Amino acid sequence: MRKLPFALLLLLSACQSAVLPARAPQSANAPLLAQKAPVNAAQMQRYYPLEMGRSWTYLLEQSQNDQPNTKFKTMLMRVESNGTEGEAQTAVLRRSYPDSDIKPTPTLAKRFGDRVELSRYHEQVLRESFALQEPALRGKNFIIALQLPFESGKAWEGRLFQGGSETIRVVGFETVTVPAGTFQALKMEHHLRYDNGKEDFLNYWYAPDVGMVKLYEELTFYYGQWLKFRSTGVLKQFTGPVTAPGR
Repeated sequence: MRKLPFALLLLLSACQSAVLPARAPQSANAPLLAQKAPVNAAQMQRYYPLEMGRSWTYLLEQSQNDQPNTKFKTMLMRVESNGTEGEAQTAVLRRSYPDSDIKPTPTLAKRFGDRVELSRYHEQVLRESFALQEPALRGKNFIIALQLPFESGKAWEGRLFQGGSETIRVVGFETVTVPAGTFQALKMEHHLRYDNGKEDFLNYWYAPDVGMVKLYEELTFYYGQWLKFRSTGVLKQFTGPVTAPGR
C-alpha cells in the first residue's frame, strides 16, 4: 500500500478503507461567489481561530465504493494548547471519535499573518527541537492549508509525497447550511494526483469566527482491489474561546 499524504491525515488517519477516484460533488447550496478578503492578520484569525476553549463537534457519514459504510459517526476537535513561536500563533488540535477507541495523532497548527501551516504533532520532536534550537528539525512536513488573499483560483503546491503530488486551491465563497447554522464560508480544495493516474479531492469550508464548518474527503487505495473511501462531515455545534472573568 502506498504511503498516504498528510492532507489525508486531517480526518482519515483512523480509516482503513477507500476506492476509485471521483471528483468531490458540488454543494447544493448557493453558487460560488467571486469575493476577496483583505490581506491582514485579523482576517486569517477569524477564519482559523486557535484560542483556548475552542471546540467543534462534527457529524460524519462515510461510504466505500459508493455503498454506505459509516464507521465514525461523530468527531470532536478541540484546541488542546496554544502559544506563540516567532511571528506565528500556534495550537495543538486534538481529534477524537466517541464511537471508536482510535486516537489520531494531533495536529500542530501555526497561524501567521498571511497563512496557516498544518503538520502532525509529535511532542518529543518539538521539545527537542526547541531545546536544542535546531532549525533543521523545524518547518518540515507541513502544508499551507490557508493563504491570503482569498482569491478564487489562487493555488499552490501542497505536500510532496511518495507516489504523487498535491495542489491546494481557493475555490471561492459559498453559503453553507449545516446543523450548527448557515454560514458564508470559504471553500478550499486539495487535489491529489497519483503516479498511477488516479486522483482524489478533499474539500474544506471555513467560516469567519467559527473555523471549519464542513468537510469532504476521499481516499483511493489498493487493498486486494481498488477502493475509494469517502467521508463527509458537517458541524453540529461549537464553543467559543474562554474569556477571563469580567471581560
